[in-house]
Amino acid sequence: MKFKATTITVIGLILVVSVCFSIIGSIPLKSKDTVDDCCCKKSNIDESNNNELNVLLNKIVKTRYFKYFRVNLFSECPFWVVTQLCGSEGCGVCECDENEIPLPWRIEDTTSDKVDLSPPPPGFTRWKDKKEDMWVVSPGPDSDMSYVDLSKTPEAFTGYDGSSIWSAIYNENCFTRPVDQMCLEERVFYRLISGLHSSITTHIALYYHVIDKETNTWQHNSEFFKQRFSGHPDRIENLYFTFLFVLRSVGKISNLLTEYQFNTGNQVEDTETKELIQELLQSQLMCSPNFDETLLFRDTYEKDNLIGQFKEHFQNISSILNCVTCEKCKLYGKMQTLGLGTALKILFDDNVSLSLERNEIIALINTLRQLSNSIRGINTLRKPFDQSSISFWGHEFLFNFKSVFNSIWSKALHLSSSTNSNGNSNNSNPSDSENTVDAESPFSISQHIIPTAIVKMASIIFTILIVISISLCLKRNNDQSTIINSPSNSNSGGGSSKSSKKNNEKKLKKDKK
Repeated sequence: MKFKATTITVIGLILVVSVCFSIIGSIPLKSKDTVDDCCCKKSNIDESNNNELNVLLNKIVKTRYFKYFRVNLFSECPFWVVTQLCGSEGCGVCECDENEIPLPWRIEDTTSDKVDLSPPPPGFTRWKDKKEDMWVVSPGPDSDMSYVDLSKTPEAFTGYDGSSIWSAIYNENCFTRPVDQMCLEERVFYRLISGLHSSITTHIALYYHVIDKETNTWQHNSEFFKQRFSGHPDRIENLYFTFLFVLRSVGKISNLLTEYQFNTGNQVEDTETKELIQELLQSQLMCSPNFDETLLFRDTYEKDNLIGQFKEHFQNISSILNCVTCEKCKLYGKMQTLGLGTALKILFDDNVSLSLERNEIIALINTLRQLSNSIRGINTLRKPFDQSSISFWGHEFLFNFKSVFNSIWSKALHLSSSTNSNGNSNNSNPSDSENTVDAESPFSISQHIIPTAIVKMASIIFTILIVISISLCLKRNNDQSTIINSPSNSNSGGGSSKSSKKNNEKKLKKDKK
């Protein structure tokens, strides 16, 4: 009975220690409030976004002008052969009927290839990008284009595995070095892609399963969000960064948007859209300093060359999206890539206000709204989803061990790769000798993860040592009790006692001599 009670006590102690250290390891270290490379604080962004921007943007994208997006969902993949399409019901997209499209758009679409000598409406031209001036690849012939109502097709979980696509985006575009070793321009470009990736992942977690289609009620998946972001504060920060970048681009074309004719043929709704856009342009965060694009491309000799390289990389990303086999994923990937490409064009191209097309403005505002929704949804997803406190902390302990082990193992692989590359070739490209990015976690390991990893790893190692020590003590006590209670020991107890007494007497005589 005594041994049984001791065992129960030890097991209870182990569980308590495990839970305590899991809690300690899971507590996030206080992150800085300022967003790197920007002029804003996260707390100010959250306040402005929750109280003003997010509500406005969600109203704007529901208007007739901003809810229809023109896209080519049937472009062929230029990089590899696509052998299997997504068969899930959630992957499908319903194209708009022709009668749903605003009449002025239909007329414009059918006459866009003809020469029009009439003056364009204020704030809009039919100027066409040349290939070298485009930030995204041409969508293809008009015959392959179709309109989709974004309000009826929210970005959500579809079951599609896009890890190979993200791996191609990061690896094919040379994002293989640690962020702290990149120049400012390269770091900005990387953070934009990373922030877009974070936004898409957040939307998948926010809209994981539809509960009621009529009320548009969705079930969240906080566990999915935790798996992607726990121990990676840089991913969240890059989301804020991308939001501020796109917000800055919208602010830069405020004059164009003020004069722009949001023409859908419905004068009442078009006037309402214009008023909402004006309200957006006058919002507090829009008027505050957020991102300073003048800090980039200061070297006039290298400016054109660097911008040209970034355009090629971004065009490559938009081409990779043609390999996505989920229609809904392709739709939102192309829309947000066009929105991000439009933001880059606004901030870094000259005379851009005369070259924006309707689809670019629609993509720009919708991308800003997606980023805004993601930032607002972070607090919702940080709460444990449908878990009791005991099961949550039990899973937390296992998750901490797995995440720390994966992080340290990845870092070891990166360092090993770097050492081998440096040893094999002294003239190798620096990008080839640094960290490679895997498909599961396509974000570089940041210096922010090291303190968190140390805390978690220390708690786990300490817990393991306690368990081992207790186990050894129990084993030792077991062995001793077995020897004492064995039959041979009890039968020969007297003989052993006499023998030891004689040995002691002999030893005393020797000592006296």
